[in-house]
Amino acid sequence: MKNFRIALAVTALLVAAPFAAEAQSSYDDSQQLIAQIQADKRAVVLKAMALDDAQLAAFTPLYDAYQADRKKLTQRGVDLINAYSSNYDSMTDDAAKGLMKDWFKLQDDETALVKGTAKKLDKVLPSTRVLRFVQIENKLNTLLRLPGIQGIPLAK
Repeated sequence: MKNFRIALAVTALLVAAPFAAEAQSSYDDSQQLIAQIQADKRAVVLKAMALDDAQLAAFTPLYDAYQADRKKLTQRGVDLINAYSSNYDSMTDDAAKGLMKDWFKLQDDETALVKGTAKKLDKVLPSTRVLRFVQIENKLNTLLRLPGIQGIPLAK
């Protein structure tokens, strides 16, 4: 039941965040929102990982580095959505190709980041905890994406 409450709180935060990002157009506001999501996400991840003190000490710096890289990828995603939005009413084939190329590259980079972090974590944590990290990240990132996916119209 405790995990369900945590998931519900995270869902509420993550569902609201993309809509707030849409309403705020400045770069600084987007950065502040991303930082807040990451801070809240970090707390949820640390609690869900259920690590002992030694594992926590090994996990935290690797997770913080992961989050710093994740923030850069998140900003690329925001930039990609903004580019899509800017081209939506006048989408050309060239613009569509460029957007797809950037989106596929972003997906590849996100996968590479999780894989690389899992590899580093596997050196300091039991593999069951590394798997747990990958699962938690997958669930939280899916929740983060869902409202944006629902709010973005299909290309004309």
